Amino acid sequence: MQVIDDIGELVGRTPMLRCHKLFPDSPATVLAKLELTNPMSVKDRPIKHIIGKALASGAIVPGTELVEASSGNTAIAIAMFGAAHGFPVRIFMSELCSVERFQILNAFGATVALTPGVEHTKGARARAIAYCAARPGQAWFVNQHSNPDNGEAHELTTGPEIWEQTEGKLDAMVIGLGTSGTFEGLSRYFKRQNPDIEIVAFEPAASPVYGGGAMGKHRLIGIGPGFVTDNFERGRARLDALFTVSDDDAFAMTKRLARTEGVLAGVTSGAALWVAGQLAQREAYRGKTICCIICDSGERYLSVDGLFPADNVVRQD
Repeated sequence: MQVIDDIGELVGRTPMLRCHKLFPDSPATVLAKLELTNPMSVKDRPIKHIIGKALASGAIVPGTELVEASSGNTAIAIAMFGAAHGFPVRIFMSELCSVERFQILNAFGATVALTPGVEHTKGARARAIAYCAARPGQAWFVNQHSNPDNGEAHELTTGPEIWEQTEGKLDAMVIGLGTSGTFEGLSRYFKRQNPDIEIVAFEPAASPVYGGGAMGKHRLIGIGPGFVTDNFERGRARLDALFTVSDDDAFAMTKRLARTEGVLAGVTSGAALWVAGQLAQREAYRGKTICCIICDSGERYLSVDGLFPADNVVRQD
């Protein structure tokens, strides 16, 4: 049985789920990488990598305040590593994020600075940058939306794991567009392995900024930051298809995942599976393998209205 000295040792080497109960009649194989089995989420990978490189370069030292703008999972990963390695953490976050996120961040000792919901992560990021600029040498901006180490983490770890688990038989990779670090890293890795692998991304239908639309209000916490990131721009040429997903479709698929596969996940995971399901219905994907990512646990979405209602509770006297 494994004994570890640091929580970071548990990051990576996550299992893959064949979603045959969720898509019982699918002519394609849909696989889901269970990143919710990391200590916190898929974002543990890039934050472990980013903090490790920053320490090695001297950009940060123990005691430096780590600052980021995040809708949740990156923030939680920073707070987790901050607690384990002695870094104070301040997170700028939209007020629309679920209360569970605030509770988890505070549990790790992080400070949460709430920003106007209408500005999404774009507004939180502007405030985080200004905060760090006013505290040179004391506060360090993690910069997940632009930092190339974000994508590099997925290129070095997530991509090779998926390649090994599929034995190189991968036809399409479905990726949500938030910071787009996962998109940048996986698209680079898979196109290098096989240029014919399709990179299929998705974003909120109500805020289709990556597709050239306007920022709008949506409930897909974790994607759709309200602006096009530098990470995305570095990988834009490798994008083969871009889907938009409605809140309703993502919520419905998230619920189905729990009821059919017994996996309680977040709403962006439901969105990823909805896109994978759309592809799997197409004749062109018959006999092919489609992979997507289950980013995090649904336990941090319990307060999200309409997602996991307590609608089957009875009193037994």
